[in-house]
Amino acid sequence: MFGQILYTQLKWTRATLATLAVFAFAMPAGLWRIAHQDYFRTFTAVEVMRGFDALGPSLAVVAFFCGFMAVAQPWAVDAAARHVYPLALPVAWSRYVGMRFAAGALLLLVPTLALWLGALLVLSLIDLPVTLQGYPGTLALRFLLGALLSYAGIFAIQYRSGRKAAHLLLIFLLVIVTAVGLAELTGNPQLIKVFFDYLLKWPGPLAVFAEPWMLVDV
Repeated sequence: MFGQILYTQLKWTRATLATLAVFAFAMPAGLWRIAHQDYFRTFTAVEVMRGFDALGPSLAVVAFFCGFMAVAQPWAVDAAARHVYPLALPVAWSRYVGMRFAAGALLLLVPTLALWLGALLVLSLIDLPVTLQGYPGTLALRFLLGALLSYAGIFAIQYRSGRKAAHLLLIFLLVIVTAVGLAELTGNPQLIKVFFDYLLKWPGPLAVFAEPWMLVDV
């Protein structure tokens, strides 16, 4: 049963999954190429670090979309058929949802492995200064954690709320915008910092996206 659900998940998301995997694979080398025109020379530590400055934020965005699309596409297909497929299976809804979640989480390994291979490729093309080390495994693991966090959060909202999920996300955004506006109007911008620190700093729920994602470091 799980194999069939995994197959349908892959079938419905393969084009998007392949596109995101290509982006993840090409991003380390692409950003390095934009920053430096010559692969085959020794760069200073500052040049190397500067070459990968945009890699972390870019990968955080890709990781979020990996999680989002792994939920949105299967749900859209099921919803278009009025959920006839899952309701026709000889399993309880809760078990089906659990297997659907596991299938999507498993497929997130595809862009993660693509990123790891892309990071290994770019590291093989440059000579790192002796003061720096490459961390392709750590970067790929952080990418996977970010994708899983995005996936789990959106999955919980979507499968708990159904068609109301978009409304809940809109309400959440309106609450944030309202809170920021009130803090500015009342002259208490420190409240904004406290709020975002709670979300983005460890052990905040979104800390994995805010911490630096470094391919090379000391």
